[in-house]
Amino acid sequence: MLSGDRPKHLLALVSCAGILALLSFALWPVFLTKLGQEWGLTNTDIGWISGAYFFGYLMATPVLVGLTDRVDARLVFLGGCAFSSVGCFLFATNAVNFWSAAMAWMLVGAGLAGTYMPGLQILNARFDNKARVRAVPWYTACFGIGTGGSFALMGVFLAYADYRIAALISSVGAIIAALLVLFFVQPHPAQPCSGTTKKRHPLNLQPAFQKPVALGYIFAYGAHTYELFAYRTWSFALLIFLAGRVDTPFGIGSVTIIVSLITVTGLLASLVGAHICLALGRHRVIALIGAASVGMSCFAAFSLDGPIWLAITSLWVYNVFIMLDSGALTTGTVEAGDADDRGALLAVHSMIGFGGGALGGPVVGYVLDHTGGASTIDAWFYAVLAMGAGSVFVFFVQRHFWRRVPKH
Repeated sequence: MLSGDRPKHLLALVSCAGILALLSFALWPVFLTKLGQEWGLTNTDIGWISGAYFFGYLMATPVLVGLTDRVDARLVFLGGCAFSSVGCFLFATNAVNFWSAAMAWMLVGAGLAGTYMPGLQILNARFDNKARVRAVPWYTACFGIGTGGSFALMGVFLAYADYRIAALISSVGAIIAALLVLFFVQPHPAQPCSGTTKKRHPLNLQPAFQKPVALGYIFAYGAHTYELFAYRTWSFALLIFLAGRVDTPFGIGSVTIIVSLITVTGLLASLVGAHICLALGRHRVIALIGAASVGMSCFAAFSLDGPIWLAITSLWVYNVFIMLDSGALTTGTVEAGDADDRGALLAVHSMIGFGGGALGGPVVGYVLDHTGGASTIDAWFYAVLAMGAGSVFVFFVQRHFWRRVPKH
């Protein structure tokens, strides 16, 4: 087992486990166009299946993340892997229409609730304050590696296999993630509350609502996640559409590589954004990033009808701007909490954050259905603008705290 005095090794191991647990992430975004046609779904239906993933996350988070203040987060992570593995298995064996796919995909989302933030809590419980602040951006950035790797793998399965095999492989990935944590991370019982603080019930999330600064990060994170997962859900389909409009269309393999690289680039963007925040002030930098993301979404929308290289480049840069504040927002929430209530803060952070993520896919699907359909450039123009609406909210929330808490 890894000892607690080797933080870099522990960070690497938990991050690897998190990446394996994310193998299923792009299963629906990659296969949604093909399965939507086979099952006779509208774009709004497709969006709601995407949203089911985040609704599952939202419902499981209060229990699974809040529980990390009471029990070792390592145990919660193992439970999350079990949810994810079972959900992927059901998607492979039972998903044949809207409801069966949505139910299985919701269970996979619940699995993410038991692995992503509990994985962060594994680190929080074992690191001191200095190591914790340094580790959080790296850990959250690995979400980009996991999702980018998932897009690459699912693209291969789309080209050479089918969604059932893809889902079964994802189920195995979650099992391997659980084994890594089970055998290589030492148990670490939750610490008793400090001083005379009464032990908080895991479902009591009130501490999060008593910290205004934390709420500022949390609500901004919700808007950020709305935008991010609207983009992640529909970017593969958008690039397939754009590829089909050029004289020499490129295939699924090329689109898969592009989407994977776009996603992994977010890792670097998240780390850069976190470091800039440390140097120049978190609220101010996040507000400016929000404003820049709005502008970039508008530019990307207008570029869709231009040369294919410009459209892809602008969408790539837009993703960079979306990801710049990802690690900084989560780090802000972590710093605003105490050891006794950090699980409650991260639970609310996840609930509101992925509640926003649950809305991103359906909103874009609704926009597509009501502006001409996913086969028209005008519909995709409005869809990209709908994504950028998230950063408008990020800007105003963080601007509020930038003016009132300039030294935070």
